[in-house]
Amino acid sequence: MASGDGPALGACALFPATSIFNTSIASLPADPMSDTYVATIGGTVKIHLDLGTQTDQQASDYYGIPYNTVSGNAMTWPSFAYLSTDSNVGTAPDESDCADASHATQAPCTASKPFMPIPSSPIVEGGIDVATNQQPYGDHHLLIVDEDNCRLWESYHSYSPSSGTWNVANTASWDLRSNALRPDTWTSGDAAGLPIMPLLLRADEASTGTIAHAVRFTVQKTRTTHVWPARHDAGSTTSTSTAPMGQLFRLKSSYSIPSSFGTQSRAILTALQTYGMYVADNGSNMYVQGEPSANWADATFTEVQSVPASEFEAVDITAITGRSGFDVNSGAVP
Repeated sequence: MASGDGPALGACALFPATSIFNTSIASLPADPMSDTYVATIGGTVKIHLDLGTQTDQQASDYYGIPYNTVSGNAMTWPSFAYLSTDSNVGTAPDESDCADASHATQAPCTASKPFMPIPSSPIVEGGIDVATNQQPYGDHHLLIVDEDNCRLWESYHSYSPSSGTWNVANTASWDLRSNALRPDTWTSGDAAGLPIMPLLLRADEASTGTIAHAVRFTVQKTRTTHVWPARHDAGSTTSTSTAPMGQLFRLKSSYSIPSSFGTQSRAILTALQTYGMYVADNGSNMYVQGEPSANWADATFTEVQSVPASEFEAVDITAITGRSGFDVNSGAVP
């Protein structure tokens, strides 16, 4: 790991330290529309930790978005197809990344037989219920970090119709050593076109007392536009009282984190004050995503989930986007 690296997963940085996701935004001003956005979400709505302590993929209470780590140079990469049996889910190979037979990345994916480093027994959002897994039943994100190449792969609506084969709606990949964003207007595993894995709450990080990056969250309604660093939107309204995809929020500095809260809770709330959280997808209001892990403390849920939306504010990032050297196609803070 070099001094310019951001938070790490194993041998790989989760983007450089200069990434907006790894940059403190605590001193930036509030967005002029902050009160309006929060009122639209609902000031009394409280944070919900969209994660759980169950790690059995066949359990009904398997909550959260898990991730996989692989050694991409030492495994066989299975092929997959852009296909869904759910008529409500469209596929997007024209906005997707894949690898060809030589494992070279293609963007967009034009390979007749696309590949991705999917392990033989992956863990998947929503779990794998052996009785019903052949039918679509949710977002079913599949997140993979190839530690040999420090490359992140993510897919949406991922199902295995038979052993060793996969059908997905779309795929996205990032070089974790780079600040390059996806092409503007391209989707990813989430509607904002952002990466999912580097913005997840992880129990191992929270347990150290320090989370040095932003996180992702969902709201029910978003505007039909997006703001940097988001690349895509799937909003349902043009109302300016509704936040656009990619809008940054943070826990107000006036909120005093109780000293009685546990290590994990204090780490999460401090990260929300320091790095903030991005509107990444449409979903339940104030749902903050994280991994399923048996290492989440029970108190973390009750403590963090006591904080209402009224303690949050939207952030004005024009002090960053207006700087000399700013590149809208990069996640780097000049």
